[in-house]
Amino acid sequence: MKLSIAEGLYLIAMDDEEGRLLAAAEKTIVPGVISACILELHLLKKVQLINGKISVLDTVGTGNGILDNVLKKIKSGSDFIETVDNLAHHFKDIQHDLNELLVQRGILKKEATKLMWIPLSERLDNANYGFEQEIRNGLKVIVFKDAKPTPAFIVLMSLIYDCNILDEVFRDKDELVDAVKKAKDIINSPEIDPQISASLKQLKAHFGK
Repeated sequence: MKLSIAEGLYLIAMDDEEGRLLAAAEKTIVPGVISACILELHLLKKVQLINGKISVLDTVGTGNGILDNVLKKIKSGSDFIETVDNLAHHFKDIQHDLNELLVQRGILKKEATKLMWIPLSERLDNANYGFEQEIRNGLKVIVFKDAKPTPAFIVLMSLIYDCNILDEVFRDKDELVDAVKKAKDIINSPEIDPQISASLKQLKAHFGK
């Protein structure tokens, strides 16, 4: 996956026709993105998740501004779920940062809707759909071809389910049934370490409240 997990999650959560966030993701996207950042920082060995606690291992930046901002705010010894909630409040405007990052990278494009010459609103169009298409294809191969998922795709699929937007990828009802089963089971995959698996289970319970 060429994007960060958080960027991939955000692209799936965007309504491509309306150019805005899907209604189903409005309440979950910020904690979902924060969770994605923390779990990716674990995969990058910047932090470690042990028994529901976070330890900071390396404060050197990743080169991704959003990941680095989250890394700066993580405190060693803090509870994982509490950290997700606290940072979701601190970074409540993280969608703006994601929009700016994805526009800079040429993946999204800002478009103003106008009446005559008066700007009414701004929407985000998917200027380079190849990135999102790669994610969608990867998820479908995991579900229908039983392909071995990478740790990043395991985290992404689990969070897409937690954010209630799995049906955005799997729109056929029969396909969605298979995808839901896979998304629930994927957190037990041998392709991820036990700490990621435990963290995803914690998140599933937290988002399910």
